[in-house]
Order: sequence, then C-alpha cells, then structure tokens
Amino acid sequence: MSNTPTAPKFIPALSFNWLTPFYDRLLKLTMPEETIKTALISEIKVSTPSDILDFGCGSGTLTIMLKTAHPLANISGVDVDIDILNGAKERTSKTMADINLIRYNGERLPFKDASFDIVSCLVFHHIYSSQKSVILKEIYRILKSGGQLIIADFGRSASAWQRFKFNMIRILDGFESTAANAKGQLPGLINEAGFKKITISEHFKTFFGEVQIIMAYKKG
Repeated sequence: MSNTPTAPKFIPALSFNWLTPFYDRLLKLTMPEETIKTALISEIKVSTPSDILDFGCGSGTLTIMLKTAHPLANISGVDVDIDILNGAKERTSKTMADINLIRYNGERLPFKDASFDIVSCLVFHHIYSSQKSVILKEIYRILKSGGQLIIADFGRSASAWQRFKFNMIRILDGFESTAANAKGQLPGLINEAGFKKITISEHFKTFFGEVQIIMAYKKG
C-alpha cells in the first residue's frame, strides 16, 4: 500500500491548471478587482487587527493589499492549489512584505483554534457543495472569539441579467460547485456553521454576475 498522500481535490482558478498563469490578467479585464478587494478590506472593523488570514489567497493580490492596509498585522494566506500559491510566493517576495503563505489539504486548516480574523475573495464558488459546510466549520474553528469573517463572492442578484451572466462562470467552474452561490444560499451555510450577525454589505455588478460582500462574526 502506498503512503503517498492523496492530492487535494479542487477546482483551479480558471478551471484548468494550464490557464492559471492567465488568472490575474483575465480578472483585471473582466472584474473591478481592485474596487472589490478595497471594499472588502474597508469592512474590517477590528480596531487593531493583529492576525489576518486570506483564505484561498490565490495569486496573493488581496494578501499584499491586506499587508499594505495593516502593516503591523501578521498576514497569512492559505490555498489548496500549489501552482497558484507558488506564484503568490514569488509575487510577495518581490514586495519584500512579511507574509506567510501555506498550502493546505482542502479540508483541515493547519492552524490552532481562535487564531485569526479571516477574509476571502472569489473562492467559495470554486468549492464543491459537499465541502462548503466542512470548510466553513473549519474557518469558524480558527476564527478568533468575537472575530470577523468577510467573504466577497458571487451571489444571487435581484437582476435577471446578472443572474444570466453568472451562467458563464457556472459553465466554466461547474454547476455543482456554483449552485449555492446561484441560489443565494451562502449566507445560510455561514449561519449553519455557527456564525452570527450575517449581513450582505455591498453588491457589485460585474461582467460575470453579481459579487456580494458577506460579513459574519464569531460570538465572543
């Protein structure tokens, strides 16, 4: 019997590994990326954030923006995709920013309980429906008592045109992984994982559908 660990099952940033190098370029062409990420960071209400985790850090753009906004905080990023994570490590090394980037196995986050405030951008629509609840419970475990979770991702829009455009992402990333987003179920899944005071604070209409910023807290 082989002792080689099983590779984590995940959907790459653009569904295919060979497209990963083009992820940042495509995002800038089709999404108000900087606007969304700036808005996400502005929702951090902790007065003196000390430890922030970028869940699903991808190429590291949000991670670096977090460090710029909160230079005294300890910033970490975690991702399941080793290819895009290697790109993030190269990018952060060029900025000289002190950022800790870690790969994880797609299930168990390699951190102690109650360690971070947590942000995540355009990640959850990539996660298989069967894994979303598992991962949210893991995020709840490592979230600080009284800590904040902020997620920017696709959600169900009041606009029929935005809902129609989200089908382009669903075709690319798969209808199973994007189902909860399309149905507007992500806030409910966050609630089921134990989070409190769940709100949708902002809505962004994009080329691929509506991106929403969801805020939630862990009871202190």
